[in-house]
Amino acid sequence: MGEYKIILSEEEEKALLTDMISIQDWLDNAIKNKTSQCIDKIVGEVSDKQPSKISMVEKLEIIKNTTLETAMEKMARLRILIH
Repeated sequence: MGEYKIILSEEEEKALLTDMISIQDWLDNAIKNKTSQCIDKIVGEVSDKQPSKISMVEKLEIIKNTTLETAMEKMARLRILIH
C-alpha cells in the first residue's frame, strides 16, 4: 500500500481554498476516481467480465491475480521498440 505526500506553497494552498473546502478531500476523491477508472479498464482488458456488472471485490481479485505492466515499464519497452 502506498502513501503519498504533496507539498503546496502558501499561495498555492490559498488559491485552491477559494475553490474547494478541503484540499485533502478533493485529492482523495480524485485519486479514488482515477483508481476506479484504471481498475475498470484493466478488468475489461484482461477478463471476459463487464466491469459494470461485477462487484469491486471481484474486480480487485482480478487485479490481484494479474501481472500488470506499469506505465514506466511500458514506456521503456516502447522506447526500445522505437530505437
